[in-house]
Amino acid sequence: MASYLLAINCGSSSIKGKLYGIPKSPSDPLDSQASLEVVNIGSTDEKVKIKITWEGDKGENLEEEGKNGDEVDYESLIPFLLDHLSSSAVNLKTDDIKYVTHRIVHGGAHTKGIIVTKEHEEALEEMDKLSEFAPLHNHHAVVAVRSCLDALPHHTSLMVFDTLFHASIPEEVYTYALPPPDRELVMPLRKYGFHGLSYASIVQSISQHLDKEPKDINLVVAHLGSGASACCIKNGESIDTTMGLTPLEGLIGGTRSGTIDPTAIFHLTANPAEGVDFKDYTVSKAEILLNKKSGLSALAGTINFGTIISRLSFTSGCTKEEHERAVLAYKAYLDRLMNYISQYLFKLLSTSSIDKIDGLVFSGGIGEKGSKLREDVLNRLQWLGVELDKSKNDGKHTGKVTEITTEKSKLKAWVVETDEEGWSAKLARDEFGF
Repeated sequence: MASYLLAINCGSSSIKGKLYGIPKSPSDPLDSQASLEVVNIGSTDEKVKIKITWEGDKGENLEEEGKNGDEVDYESLIPFLLDHLSSSAVNLKTDDIKYVTHRIVHGGAHTKGIIVTKEHEEALEEMDKLSEFAPLHNHHAVVAVRSCLDALPHHTSLMVFDTLFHASIPEEVYTYALPPPDRELVMPLRKYGFHGLSYASIVQSISQHLDKEPKDINLVVAHLGSGASACCIKNGESIDTTMGLTPLEGLIGGTRSGTIDPTAIFHLTANPAEGVDFKDYTVSKAEILLNKKSGLSALAGTINFGTIISRLSFTSGCTKEEHERAVLAYKAYLDRLMNYISQYLFKLLSTSSIDKIDGLVFSGGIGEKGSKLREDVLNRLQWLGVELDKSKNDGKHTGKVTEITTEKSKLKAWVVETDEEGWSAKLARDEFGF
């Protein structure tokens, strides 16, 4: 009887996942079966859309709309998704899914994943407490874990954390200059970092591409999507990253402010600590404003980076105001990105020569598709001997790793397709030995 692993990645309004067949021999690779996606969860004006794409003839591809986004929740969507997965497959029963991995954004001080079964759910209470620090992500992921335990009572779940990869960050980097808290907290107030599953996946992809050991990889990575961060990687390990105690610190995001003067929120709104209902969870007004109402959305009026790029030209059919807002948003985004990329390159160069740096990586939706952004970043690094290959940068990128600099470039630049679900599955193999 075939056995399967399902890797689930819950966002604030979406679910992504991949289904893998578990091989009979631990030395054989996982057999990719299907990818799945649910979007528009919680939307007030769009219906939930589900998409399942099968590899080859392993199932029938499926795309359909469900109820309005605000009529569903993560608890009900998991069994809905499992039913559609089994019904569209050629030969899959939900009971054949023996393992499920769950990407959890905030793992606090944990240095490895946590196993959860129907008989042992104690760790979920701790994860729910950590939702205070990542309320827009952790809570939904924990709900999804509970729903999986109910829908698949005989499976084993492994919670894997975005914070795991950053456990190597030095004390002087992760420490905040704050006095002791006046109350008991579930974890210390410090930098933890996020997008760790993505960064670990990228290190693996680059090491395989260059035929080097992961421990020999030195990179600066820009993971640029609706959530954006950068990471400085030395000897295969994170030594600094832009996100901090929560994903809010660092770069400008689609709806996140990034790093600002902390006192700004007290002038932006009255009663910033006031509780606000967000879907099925209560968060402070400040967290909603800084996480969901700021960033590119506040500056440009849209989170669509492609739309912002098109509006940089006043002839694109946009209004003068849309053009001016797009120009400012793009300049601010590029400025913050250059600040961190330059800082991290200097960190590596302070202990290594440039030929020991394996390159600058662009990843995530904006990083992979934003040819103009990549060009503007690399042109600003010409002083380091960076030489952009414009045809490669503007061309279609196939495969996981694409170089976008010339052979003569002293610092290489890459576009790398990240695979958070694939890395989650690898962590499960390491944990369970299958």
